[in-house]
Amino acid sequence: MKQLLTFFVVALLTSSCSSSTEKGDSQPSQSRDRSVAPESTRSNPLPQPVRKADKSKGVPSSPPTNDAQCTNYESQVKQAVQANDLETLEELLATLNRLLDCPVSYLDGVKRSMAQIAAAKADSLTQQGQLAEAKSWLKRAPTMVWGTQVVYGDIAARRQQWQMTARYYNQALDLIADPQATPKAPPKAKTKKVYQLASEAQVLAANSNAPVGPNYMMFGNVRGFAPEKRPVVHFGYGKMTLDEKGKKSAQQLASYLKTQNVAQVTLIGHSDSTGSHAACDSVSKKRAYAVKNYLLKAGVTTQIRVIGKGKREPPQLANRAIYTQDEINALNRRVEFTVN
Repeated sequence: MKQLLTFFVVALLTSSCSSSTEKGDSQPSQSRDRSVAPESTRSNPLPQPVRKADKSKGVPSSPPTNDAQCTNYESQVKQAVQANDLETLEELLATLNRLLDCPVSYLDGVKRSMAQIAAAKADSLTQQGQLAEAKSWLKRAPTMVWGTQVVYGDIAARRQQWQMTARYYNQALDLIADPQATPKAPPKAKTKKVYQLASEAQVLAANSNAPVGPNYMMFGNVRGFAPEKRPVVHFGYGKMTLDEKGKKSAQQLASYLKTQNVAQVTLIGHSDSTGSHAACDSVSKKRAYAVKNYLLKAGVTTQIRVIGKGKREPPQLANRAIYTQDEINALNRRVEFTVN
């Protein structure tokens, strides 16, 4: 995950302070409600010595007066972002929030930059196993961005809290998919990894009998990323029929195929590594047929092709290092679909 959160962009400051103020900007406004940080980290008042710039920190040492302008702080904000200086940005944000001429879009950009800085530090701490310290950094983020939610998911995954893990990773996907929350989309490789993490956590949450939220694996496209194969149904050990959770997942696939008017789909069955190739091939194909039969009964008119891969194509797991063998086996016992 360390590489996942090296994606920091000064370009998150999507709207320059020099932009003209839109209608309503003359009043103090609140940003989108994506806050994940306590108020104390966002509104600490600045000290009030003489009006002289504190060159060591790059921020004014006294609060703004009536003639202060948002543009006066733009270069200081950029320098702090480039230096990953969250403390200075916290002080600057407190100042900017008191200026009437700062556009909300600019303030949102500053907050997103701060959140990604906090996420990068938290990610580093998470990789070192310092989970409590990582969460303390995440709480300093003044808004919720895809990077913070990925690290929250990583922390929950290390604690094997799969329901929470799935929720956080799905929130990260949701934020990536939202151009307002994420003006500049991350590279497709990063989106792909978040998708894989969400998919794996969704399965393990269901496997542990924890309630899970919506199945985001039906996303056709997330900011330019479209998975070639999408897992849709998972099975218990030795099982070749759909349980209640499997039927729910198959029903979601049926709805997707109908609403998208898909002409042809391929169902690919898989097994875990237990047993001979012949046995695993048979089991995997029967699983794919179980999904096909459900779709036909649900009124799907799409042409459906069935393949059984046995144990020959285990998934490329994004979080393999932290999974138990039982969890890896559960992720292997699946039926995927591809749209032809």
